[in-house]
Amino acid sequence: MELSKTKVAVGLSGGVDSTTAAYLLKKQGYEVIGITMLLFNQYDNNGNKIEPKFLSDAKRVASILEIPHYTAEFCGTFENIVKKEFVEEYLKGKTPNPCVTCNKHIKYGMMIEKAHSLGAYYFATGHYAKVKYDDHIDRYRIFKGMVERKDQSYMLHSLSQQQLKHILLPLGEFTSKEEVRKIALEIDPLIANKTDSTDICFIPGKDYASFIAGYDSFALQEGDFVDLEGNVIGKHRGIVNYTIGQKRKLGQYFQYPKFVVAINAEKNEVVLGEDKDTYASGLIACNVNFTIFDKLENEIKATAKVCQWGWYLPVTIKAIENHKIKITFDKRERAIAEGQAVVFYQDSEVIGGAKIESVIK
Repeated sequence: MELSKTKVAVGLSGGVDSTTAAYLLKKQGYEVIGITMLLFNQYDNNGNKIEPKFLSDAKRVASILEIPHYTAEFCGTFENIVKKEFVEEYLKGKTPNPCVTCNKHIKYGMMIEKAHSLGAYYFATGHYAKVKYDDHIDRYRIFKGMVERKDQSYMLHSLSQQQLKHILLPLGEFTSKEEVRKIALEIDPLIANKTDSTDICFIPGKDYASFIAGYDSFALQEGDFVDLEGNVIGKHRGIVNYTIGQKRKLGQYFQYPKFVVAINAEKNEVVLGEDKDTYASGLIACNVNFTIFDKLENEIKATAKVCQWGWYLPVTIKAIENHKIKITFDKRERAIAEGQAVVFYQDSEVIGGAKIESVIK
């Protein structure tokens, strides 16, 4: 099918941001169609499959905007890629970021393919970030959104050039969420008053442990708290209940505050120490993707985030064997969690990112 550059498919979630994105693109003269992802089924108290509220909201928005609406069901892929990785990583004692995986494979992977099947060259979302083409280097580049507290450029670091060339992000230039809500209010007041979701979409209430235990009961198997020398100092409630740097909910065994320093899934142990023991000098990362070049040839300086809402940390990045990179912090940093994404910035630009494989103490 020939793709039209005047046609854009918008990922309609039934929320404020995607609704406004669709409205703005139509106003700019694009032929707009709406697509809503279905990633898992929802059921009522009697076990009957029901239509999610976000889907009915998205359909209503499409009707108001007078644009075609489609659903795209990716339940099997979401289960086999995103949920499976989430469970497996936690059972290994790591802290995964399922949204990064979903963005790469589904939201900006399969959804772009769905857009193309409908004749649309572009796929758009309500993400607060910017993608720009630079003809000097013949590459698409990712920049932070103007709303610092809503910036979602971190989540786009793993996307390929082929994906970036088809993406439109109409909210990237907005300077406040309030501006976006005002526009949404003109479209549909019921949508405009929706609150932003901060939970992982498939685990409402953030009860990770119960969710993972539904796949593998080992998640809640009791084991030992040990000190840095390996001495048993207490009992834990299952490794998925703990993250690196955690201080709260460790039990009443200790005269002085203890912190989670490491998680040894093979031995079913949680290693505890003092706060100073949670600090690291650097990390090793895999699944490397740079936006401004194909491969890191020389050592570079940048700032990095080791979690989406974390601080910008000055770092040095160096390529090492097996397509991995070594990141050295300018000063020791606290609570670096294996499994999370490390994302690199130069000024307002995301220049790449990777998955944290191991920590260098």
